Amino acid sequence: MRRRVVTASAIGLTLLFALSVAAFTLTLDSLLTQAAQGAARTQAAQLAAVIQAGEYTPQAAVTQLPAQGSIIQARDAAGVILASSDPSVSTTPLSTGIPPVGKVIEAEVDRLGDEIEPFVVVSRRAAIRSGAPVVISVAVPLAVESRTLGLATFMLSAGSAVIVAVMLLVIGKVVTTALRPVATITAEVGAITAARTAERVTVPPSADEVATLAQTMNDMLDRLSRADAVTRRFVSDASHELRSPLATLRAHIETAPPGPDGAVVDRELLVAEVERLHRLVADLLVLARADDHGLHLRLDEVDVDDLVDQEVRRLRAISSSPVFATVVAAQVRGDIGRLEQVLRNLTDNAIRHSTGWVRVSMDLDEPGWVRVHVDNAGRPVPMDLREAVFDRFRRLDDARTRDAGGSGLGLSIAATFASAHGGTVSAGETADGDCRFSLRLPRLD
Repeated sequence: MRRRVVTASAIGLTLLFALSVAAFTLTLDSLLTQAAQGAARTQAAQLAAVIQAGEYTPQAAVTQLPAQGSIIQARDAAGVILASSDPSVSTTPLSTGIPPVGKVIEAEVDRLGDEIEPFVVVSRRAAIRSGAPVVISVAVPLAVESRTLGLATFMLSAGSAVIVAVMLLVIGKVVTTALRPVATITAEVGAITAARTAERVTVPPSADEVATLAQTMNDMLDRLSRADAVTRRFVSDASHELRSPLATLRAHIETAPPGPDGAVVDRELLVAEVERLHRLVADLLVLARADDHGLHLRLDEVDVDDLVDQEVRRLRAISSSPVFATVVAAQVRGDIGRLEQVLRNLTDNAIRHSTGWVRVSMDLDEPGWVRVHVDNAGRPVPMDLREAVFDRFRRLDDARTRDAGGSGLGLSIAATFASAHGGTVSAGETADGDCRFSLRLPRLD
């Protein structure tokens, strides 16, 4: 990057200064040329004035008046040279044109006679009382102007080259200094070999884009570390959960006496453990798909009151605890199968932990939302665990046994499905201090 920045800067600065020198040279050349032309016009006007006034003849004016470093020539209308201040151009006209009265003719030539240098030639017509008009030509040399222009161009070009070199050195130094923290960050990130490490990159105190990059890298490493921790805990918990029913099956198969036909006798135990394995694997697959953004929803208009009524009837059929319900009409847009699973997981959790009754109620108190509350006669989730209770494989102390506490995935799945519908699942408590879980979904108007 340093090489690219310095190269681009060198090209840009060189073009900029080259254009500046060219513009300066053209402007100075124009100014010097105009100054020489002005001096030639003034001198030609003065000569024409004294000739027209009769103070000098054309020959006397050319030969006797000071030339002021110029070459002066007089010729008649036919082009015959009457007089010249320089013998080398006594036979060569400075100009061949005949200017109108009161006008001048200007020209630039590269040499005059023996003088090989640029000249500005101004010709002016002068009337003579006693004869035909004559043309006065004044040639002003541009040698001094050319040397001045060349010297100025050289000095400006040399100065520009020095400035470009100094600026490139400064730019290179600044870029190197600015990129040094990036090199440090690159080296530190390259040295981090695992997401779970506590190492982080150094955030420079410059409070610029590089510092923002370093902080972003640290934030990313934090997210990776948390994700790695969640993944490791998930794999560990899943392995632990799967090991228990597998161990039960193996122990039963190895120790149970065979029946008359040689088969293991406790068929119900085997079926229960296999069913438990099936539910656990199915729950793990659902969560894995959700993590991989592979959870597809079939969205339709769903009557939440019908789902609640259906779930309440199921609870009353399978549970000996009293089940109460308060249902109001409400519709949401969602996947009916996933929403059924959310309600079932919440109600199964309520039945598992209830010490008496279970109540399922709905309310539309919040505009644009429908809430389904699943309450049970049990202790509410402690305040400091009301978010952690939705973690995967998370059980509270009074639900550590697998027979009573389940796999610890039901609430996590319920929260995942609710989030996919734009809603939430939260843990709380009723006004009487009983346990409550609430499903909140956006309602159709």
